[in-house]
Amino acid sequence: MVGIPKSNRCTFCKLRKTKCDENWPTCGACARAGKVCSGARSSYKFVVNGCHNEERTPKSSDSDDASISSCDGSSQIHDPLSRRTSPGGSIIIDMKEYTAAIGPGTFHRMRLARPHRPRSVKSGRSTPTPSPTPSPVMSPSDRLAAQFVSCINAASGTGNDLIIWGPSIKMIPQRLVVGSESQVLRHTVELVVASWSNSQRDILTPETWLDLRLHMQALGSLRKALEEPEQGVVTDTIAAQWLLQKLELTYDFVRGANQENHAAGLTAVISRGGPWQGFNDLGLYATFDSFFHMLQEDVRLARDSVFMQNEWITALRQAIDISTLRPVVKSMYRLWIEMTIWPTLVRLVRVLCQDPSDTMTAAELVLRATPVIEYLENEDETSLASLMESGDIIEVDNPLDADLFPKCYQFRDIDTAKFFYTHAMYSIIIYRTMQEANAVLEHYAPSVMKKCREYSQRIWKSYPWMRTQRPLAIEYTAALAFSYESANEEEREFCVRSLDDMEFFRRPPPIGRWIDATIMANVKGYTGRMPFIKTQDVSIELYGVGCRC
Repeated sequence: MVGIPKSNRCTFCKLRKTKCDENWPTCGACARAGKVCSGARSSYKFVVNGCHNEERTPKSSDSDDASISSCDGSSQIHDPLSRRTSPGGSIIIDMKEYTAAIGPGTFHRMRLARPHRPRSVKSGRSTPTPSPTPSPVMSPSDRLAAQFVSCINAASGTGNDLIIWGPSIKMIPQRLVVGSESQVLRHTVELVVASWSNSQRDILTPETWLDLRLHMQALGSLRKALEEPEQGVVTDTIAAQWLLQKLELTYDFVRGANQENHAAGLTAVISRGGPWQGFNDLGLYATFDSFFHMLQEDVRLARDSVFMQNEWITALRQAIDISTLRPVVKSMYRLWIEMTIWPTLVRLVRVLCQDPSDTMTAAELVLRATPVIEYLENEDETSLASLMESGDIIEVDNPLDADLFPKCYQFRDIDTAKFFYTHAMYSIIIYRTMQEANAVLEHYAPSVMKKCREYSQRIWKSYPWMRTQRPLAIEYTAALAFSYESANEEEREFCVRSLDDMEFFRRPPPIGRWIDATIMANVKGYTGRMPFIKTQDVSIELYGVGCRC
């Protein structure tokens, strides 16, 4: 038996006896005919006693083809190969190679097979056999979903785990597999895969992690989706905008994140459909995972949140109730709904800062803030207490700053940690706004200061665990900043050190260097006690004039 070169034509072109343009993975002829292209044929065919011995592909029931599992939870390559020998003792191999940028290598699909029966020679002619059945080719969406799943699974439980961004991340591969109807989500996922992969390469500096070419492509697709909204792709647009927001907040070091544009775009896309538009799971997850940034933008612009209207609150609560979310995630999303009052309270505090004698506004602020405080205290006594009883939140010895805090918290997962420190952060914000109203009403309430310090300590004791979630757990820095005002001198040094440590990879950090003036400017700005000024001049914060935005 000898091996001789074989034509590279695919099976379809060979049967038609036409030239193949070899434009793999799908040649032009197959593309025009709507056929599944078999790709390049084997490099050699074997000749036995002058007979071209070309086997027939086994039936599907006998096939040992490797298969790829669905991308709903994890992507693995199953390769149950069995070595079989032909009657003549030879092994016939039919191998296809599919290249994918999943990490540094490639993966293969291989079949080891033997002919069903020996060639029969009759009148000096060999019996013709059918051409091999083409193996299925991965679609670009399937390949991209597999790459994304690989990124999600590659760093599970570490600070590079994409799940840190939010539960929405788990549903995006399935959305790609079933067929996204627009390019905006695919282009954004390509950007995330490339940027995340760059962050895992030790030879690259943080400034080069973001792929600028793919970034511009994703922004262009997003701009088109926002300008020309189409029915059926709202979920794709929401998910893509949420991903871009998280990606830029984490990786866009030089130019800063387009937080203002993304928050405005998210608010427009979500509100355009109305409160009863009917969220699917991905749309619901991505909406709530974006809430913090949308509320931040409302605070900066001194406007009420569109989602605090009764219709929206009722619709969002019903969507949460009928969803299959974990209880801790449901609790966190309900907390976001209650916090839609945050921009309104900040707007009222700004009125009080301009006119400290406005008792009517102070009374309105107390009236609006009191139900939220009652809700937060009830969550503390129920949901958070339940998590501590079940062991999802436990106190352990502090390995980092035992002199300041002998004990610290450990959490079951990032969702539990987010709910815990977000509840503490919002409690501080609401109590600070109440403090301004009490000052105008001349109502001294020492319990307000006590509560602020209590919740600040919870944030500080969460730091050792949150530190293990760097670099993607960047939103924790907001909680650290709000806790700063309640700290003594030694604790403030800890806060500054912790803020720098959480952003060690951001060069330069978006806020600049964390110092007392920049921290207090942000805390006062987002509680209504200092105006926002659209500038990057740090001197306005150093002199206590305002907060940069």
